[in-house]
Amino acid sequence: MNMKYSAGVIYNKSKVNAKKLALEIAFWLKQNKCRAFVVDSLSVRARKVDFVLSIGGDGTMLKVIRTFSPLSVPIKGINLGSLGFLADTDTSEVFVILKNIFSSGFVIEKRILLSTEFEYRNRKMKMIAANDCVLRSLSGGKLITVNVNIDENFTTEYKCDGMILATPTGSTAYSLAASGPIVYPNLSVLILTPISPHTLTQRPMILSNKCDVSFITKNKDSKGKIIISIDGQDNYTLPNGTKVKFSLYKKRLKLIKNCSKSYFETLKTKLHWSI
Repeated sequence: MNMKYSAGVIYNKSKVNAKKLALEIAFWLKQNKCRAFVVDSLSVRARKVDFVLSIGGDGTMLKVIRTFSPLSVPIKGINLGSLGFLADTDTSEVFVILKNIFSSGFVIEKRILLSTEFEYRNRKMKMIAANDCVLRSLSGGKLITVNVNIDENFTTEYKCDGMILATPTGSTAYSLAASGPIVYPNLSVLILTPISPHTLTQRPMILSNKCDVSFITKNKDSKGKIIISIDGQDNYTLPNGTKVKFSLYKKRLKLIKNCSKSYFETLKTKLHWSI
């Protein structure tokens, strides 16, 4: 039997019925001439396939994005969580979406990803983020000082609880909770959002994606240690004064679009607008 596609089905094993649904989808795929593998999100490793399905919530989706985006694999999120900005397809829609893919192909929506570089334990780290990178004090609730440089030019010094650099995809995540703007997700911009700044005139900024941004963060508490968090999932403790550099990642995130829903419908539903 000639296989039309190859696919990965990644599930969050902490979600009820996630594995069951993953196996049902894999069976359907194989019945429809698609080679498929099934693995939980903690064990997944990158491999080149035609597309990947992520079963869980936005947290599962973020892990899948960071794993497969370097290989330019299109991704579709199936929501078993509570929010579902990224995983925007309900379980009741799964097989309709798959039938559309197999009959007409898929529509791809491209979004930017953030590249982050810093030194950790004498190693150069290069990470990608779909939502955001956050720097904050190791001891919660303590002010830190963040010197922000844009294109190698000193811009300003923030005294704040932390600093967020977000993509438009991440504008509805931590940045929004810190009073950042909602940004249409396929725009090519970066969002700089301070967390509880000491000076009220220091507001969020929207920057060109061509900007090279860097933070140098200082903390007087906890022996001067800082935490950097990538998409809220990968966390590293850094020495005081570590320079963290940000830029646009060389490849775009490829999301398989759910053509039955608009972004604004998702916003209205998830943020309870007009209710």
